[in-house]
Amino acid sequence: MKKIQVIGLLLAITILAGMNFIPIGNVLTEAGRNTLGILVAVLILLITEPIPIGVTCILGIGLLALFKAVAGIPQALSGYTNPIVFFVLVSFGISAAITKVPLSKRLLVKIMSSFGKDVKKILLSIMICAALISSIVSNVATTAVFITVILQFLNIYTDESEKKHTGKSFMIGLPVASMIGGMITPAGSSLNLMSINLLEQLTGIRITFVQWMVCGIPIVVIMLPLAWFIIIRVYPPVELSPEDIRKYIETLHVPSKLSFSERYVLTLVSIMFVLWVLSSWIPAFNITLVAIIGFTFLFMPRISILTWQEFLDNVSWSAFFLVGTIISVGNALVANGVSNWIAATVLPDAIYLPVYGLVFIVAMVVFSMLIFVPVAPALISMLVAPLIDLAGAANISPVLMIMTLGLCVANCYLLPLDTVPLLTYMTGYYKISEMSKSTGLIQICMIMVVTIWLPLALSILGIL
Repeated sequence: MKKIQVIGLLLAITILAGMNFIPIGNVLTEAGRNTLGILVAVLILLITEPIPIGVTCILGIGLLALFKAVAGIPQALSGYTNPIVFFVLVSFGISAAITKVPLSKRLLVKIMSSFGKDVKKILLSIMICAALISSIVSNVATTAVFITVILQFLNIYTDESEKKHTGKSFMIGLPVASMIGGMITPAGSSLNLMSINLLEQLTGIRITFVQWMVCGIPIVVIMLPLAWFIIIRVYPPVELSPEDIRKYIETLHVPSKLSFSERYVLTLVSIMFVLWVLSSWIPAFNITLVAIIGFTFLFMPRISILTWQEFLDNVSWSAFFLVGTIISVGNALVANGVSNWIAATVLPDAIYLPVYGLVFIVAMVVFSMLIFVPVAPALISMLVAPLIDLAGAANISPVLMIMTLGLCVANCYLLPLDTVPLLTYMTGYYKISEMSKSTGLIQICMIMVVTIWLPLALSILGIL
């Protein structure tokens, strides 16, 4: 066991033991104190990984019941009955199907043929492609798919230092693009659905698919090329000859005609997207319900785009258990009044600001807290209720606060601690400190764009 893992394990145990000696009051009850202590302990275990992430998440369920943060095991498992958990599960199957048939590779070749004139444009092509695919499937799955593509491209370099230098910009740009692209639609990230779901649970207000897209698409259109520009300025890739680039594009073998399987998956995904859009007016087309039904059509007799084993092999079970457990902890945070305590301590004076200032402060708070709580689902669970209360105190729609939270928390790439950037960090092309040199500026730009556009977009939609 590594030193950091030993420290993490001892620190988590210390917090679980020490929280019993922290005084309680009218706002922070004993159950609330224990819930907060469990959350901090679980976060430390998730970050340092002395035990597998999935095991940590299962342990978190037991701790909720053991320390009486909830009434019992059924309440501790409440997060696993949330529709988002099953959306996350089936999204891995949909991602696997898109990868199995050459849809993603076909899109990449098409974009690279238009933009791939030099290495910088190839990076832009990959970032655009990753963002588009990430708009309807998991950010984790999208990043995993394109890591293979990037590694294949980097093999063109014969000089190891040039390969390493170029790989740095590509491996930082990929998770950034996946996370930015995830803002395009609610289906682009489980974090989007989590924000929407919690808002509806607590207020009865529903953010529709189209409303989210109206807010998200302009931000992505601005932020994706801006992020690319920042990355290539901070870490400029080493150029290759046009002939080397042409040969690489030729290695991406894509059949000239779409096969039956490819047409089937393309049609299925298109129908799902149309139904998701229609869900803005027809609530029966629930996003998770459509995803589940679409997922089952991948296993139809005589078609069988996927086998059951292929699906199981492509599921990130760590992500599945992480979302379920964090939602359970989030439910306990709200039920035990911890959210009110957080509101009183973290956001005390923001209600006196105008709308644009309020969005700016909330975005700053979210990105700042991501440094200490780099597990985005946990941060959503902690902040949704306080932000709804904040909106009430400021006499504005809670949609503005929750959209700010949802859009900002999805861009957790200041440090490679979130699952998405962690995938590329593990390739060894950059150090932890090197990521923030570019992504810190990207997050600042994100704050400014969200601050300017989001209140305007919601005013156009008649929500604000």
